Amino acid sequence: MIEHVFFDNGSDKTLVLFHGTGGDETVLLPVARMVAPTMNHLSLRGDVVVNGMRRFCKVSNETQLMDEQDMLDRVPNLLDVVNTLKKQYNLGEMWALGFSNGANTIEAMLLEVETPFEKAILLRPMNMEIATRELPLKDMTILIHSGRFDDIIPFEGALALEQRLQANGADVTHKIYDLDHRMRQFELDDIKQWFEKELENE
Repeated sequence: MIEHVFFDNGSDKTLVLFHGTGGDETVLLPVARMVAPTMNHLSLRGDVVVNGMRRFCKVSNETQLMDEQDMLDRVPNLLDVVNTLKKQYNLGEMWALGFSNGANTIEAMLLEVETPFEKAILLRPMNMEIATRELPLKDMTILIHSGRFDDIIPFEGALALEQRLQANGADVTHKIYDLDHRMRQFELDDIKQWFEKELENE
C-alpha cells in the first residue's frame, strides 16, 4: 500500500492530494486546509524516488519531466490504492487536487481509467503526448491553473490539455496567471473561491 495520511473532518466529501516532484504526503495539506477546510483530506506519497526526490513516476533522462509510459503503467495500481482507501475510510464523494507531477498523475488517471473522482484541480499540469484511452469525461468538472512564465511546464501545454479534456466532454476552467511554476497567495485565494462556489452548488 502506498504511504498516505488521512484527516477525517466529518465531511461526506474527500479531497485527494497528489504532490509535485520533491514533495511528499505533507506538502499539500496546508493548501487543502486553506482552500477546502470542510472536506476530508487524503494525501498520497509518490513511491518513485529520482535524484532523491519523490514522484509518482520515473524519468528516463535528467531533462525529462516524466516517463509517460511509466506513468500510464502505474495508473492501475494508483486506481487500486484510491479505491481501497475509499472503502477503508468510507470517503464518500472524491475530488482530486495535484500540483505539477501530481497534476500529471491525475491527468493520466482521468484519461486512462474510470476514476471515482467527481472533480479535479490540476495545478501546473503538462499535456501528455502519449496515446491514452481518452475516456469520456462527461459530468467531470476540472480546474486548471498554469503560469504564463513557467519555465518548467510551459503554459502552452496546458492549453492543449484544456482542449483535450474538453474534447472528452469535461467542463474545464483554465486560468493562466502571470506567474512561474510557484503559486502565490492570491492564486490560492482564487482556488478557495472556486471550492466555495463548487461546494455551494452541490
